[in-house]
This record gives sequence, structure tokens and C-alpha cells, in this order.
Amino acid sequence: MKYFLSFIILAFFCLISPAYAMEIGVVDLNEALNRSEPGIRSKNILERRGRQKQQEFKLEETELRKLADDLRNNPLLTPKAKVGKEQELIARQQQLREKVRSVEQEMRLEERRLTEVIFKELKTVIRTISIKEKLDLVLEKNAAQVILYMKEDTTDLTQKVIDAYNALKQAGGD
Repeated sequence: MKYFLSFIILAFFCLISPAYAMEIGVVDLNEALNRSEPGIRSKNILERRGRQKQQEFKLEETELRKLADDLRNNPLLTPKAKVGKEQELIARQQQLREKVRSVEQEMRLEERRLTEVIFKELKTVIRTISIKEKLDLVLEKNAAQVILYMKEDTTDLTQKVIDAYNALKQAGGD
């Protein structure tokens, strides 16, 4: 009993001792994604594709405006021909809207796919750094803002994660 009581008192003091304080880190995943080289590359690819598609849509839109102007300004069209042109115009406008929706959905899916790959790789880098830094817990910085009080200080690992991830991708040749 004497040893048991001594053990409990020793354990109590060890648990409240600052030597056993929890080491907590935070990482801003959005910042790491946006500032890492693969993230910047992915964003540039998506922006280029978006601009290219936008130009294509503008050309089609210009053609449709021309068609609408011709329809309004051509007094020689018979009523039957005018109805046919109006239906053609409405159908082409609907097709353009569908194309725009389809491309937007495609772009969102591509962005999600690229982002998931990068986040998966970032999580591996975060794990490596956390082990190296001997951290007990790493939170996403934006989620950590929900915590209103924390006894322990946190270490922001975002820049270390970005640097390590960029170095990893350069070493891997990707």
C-alpha cells in the first residue's frame, strides 16, 4: 500500500509538471497549398484552361449576338424563316449555357483532384516535420481558431511545411 500511494503521488506530480507539457503545432493548409510550388503550378494550369475556355465562349457569344442582330435587322425574312432563326438562336444559346456549366463542373472536379493529391502529400510532410519537431498534436490553423483558449502555446509550421514540400518535389523531379 505504501508503494502504491507513493506511485500515485509521483504520477500526479509528473502529470502536472510542465516538463510533460503537450507540444502543439498549427499549419495553414490553404496557405501551404497556395504558396507551394505544386500548388502554384496547379493553379496556373487551371487558370490557363479557364482563360482558354472563356475565349472560346466569347467567340460563340459573339456569333450568337451577330445572329440575333441579323434576326432583328433583316426585314426581308419571311415570318416562317424568322421563327426558324429564333428557334435556332434559342437552341444555340441553350447549348452555350450547357457547355459553360459542363466546363465549370469539369474545372471544379479537376481542381478537387489536383488539390487532393497535394493535400495528401502535404499531410505526409506535416507528419515528418511533426515527428522531427517532437510535436504531440498538429491542428489546421483555421480550425485552431475555433479553440477559444489553449493552455499551451502553438508552433506555426506552415513555412517549414511549404519549404519541405517544395524541397521534396524538387528532389523527386516533379
